[in-house]
Parts: sequence; structure tokens; C-alpha cells
Amino acid sequence: MNFGFNSNVRVGSDTFHVQTEDRGPSHPFLDTVVYLSGRVVYKRSASYERFASGLEAESLAKKLHERLAQQHHEVIAELEAGTLPILGKEKVPPTMQSAEATGNKDDTHDGLDLRLTNPKSWFAAGNVALEIELCMKNSKVPVGNADVEAFLEFEKRRIPCAEVRTNAEGRAMLKFPIQPNATDGASLVVRATDGTRYGELRFRLKAKPLDNKPSPVS
Repeated sequence: MNFGFNSNVRVGSDTFHVQTEDRGPSHPFLDTVVYLSGRVVYKRSASYERFASGLEAESLAKKLHERLAQQHHEVIAELEAGTLPILGKEKVPPTMQSAEATGNKDDTHDGLDLRLTNPKSWFAAGNVALEIELCMKNSKVPVGNADVEAFLEFEKRRIPCAEVRTNAEGRAMLKFPIQPNATDGASLVVRATDGTRYGELRFRLKAKPLDNKPSPVS
């Protein structure tokens, strides 16, 4: 069904971008992603596979729109209240301090480590060939059967490019062309999801994508 919400939320000196979307029946999740300076700092996913069973298309669309709006506003409310566990800004509770001292570190916020294994050859003559390796964050354990998608993002528009699943070794290949008239300043986004875990890479397109390799966003 592919609809969603986008909001810019200012908290203190930071401006966050909150994006909530339904990715359609092939991936029945309502995903909310929070960005800070182009970097993913939080993600929330809610499956609606069971909820959608037996509902007619019109009724399902209405219910999903309501749930999508509710999830979007809940995340914004938590962000403004300072209770959202933003990556890099987590407040460690007293119980966590003692746990770390004994070596029992909480992995609640660990996600996925998404790596590009062909950084010097992935873009040539307007064609993209991304060799991806997906592991658990802070380890070398491969993540198989995870969803990996690539899309162009500009302002509030999103253009899907390719979608695959990782193999048992956590590897995948995404191949697709980038049109010569691709919008200057757009981002090429590669996102991997496995349940509630996620990882993301971003590349900013230059003015002439056929002649210049897009540069990674730090």
C-alpha cells in the first residue's frame, strides 16, 4: 500500500527527521526511522501480517493508515519527551552500570553492521553493483535471510531501485542503473532489516552521476 508520514522535529539544538511508512504486503511492517544529520539513530518496526489477515483492501488501508499515524506520533512524542533511546545518546541506568562491570553488557540496542565489500568498483558508467556483507553489530556473525533494499531519496520522495535477501553467509548483491538525470543532492540509501534490527549506508549523488562516483555520507 506504500504510504507514510515525514516530520522534522527539533529537540534542543538537534533537528531530527522522522519517517514512518508501510512497505507493502511483501514486507508487512510499519517502519518508523529517525534520522539525525542523515544517520539512522532509531528504528521501530511493527508487523501487521496477522492483523491484515481476512480484511478487505479498503478496510485494511484505513486501519493501516490509522496505525501508521499512531506509531508516527508516538515516536515523535517520545523523541520530544527525551525518552526515545537514540543511538549515541542513551542514558545508562544504574542497573546497567553494575551489569557492565561484571561483563554482562546489554545488547538491546545492538543492530546490524552493513558493509560494502567492493568500495572501489561499485559504481561505473551509471550502473550500480553493490556487494553487501551483513553481520551482527560489533561481531563477525553473518546475518542470513535479511531484507536488503536500495532506493533513491530526495526531500520527501523515495524511488525504489532494488531489493534482495542475504544468503546464509550474510552476503547479497544489488544491481541497478542510476539514470543520468538523477537529482543532484539526492541520497542513495542501502538499508538492511532483520526483525527489529537494522543497518544502513548512505551515498550522496553528485551533479553528474554518469561521470562522478557518488560520495559516501559520513
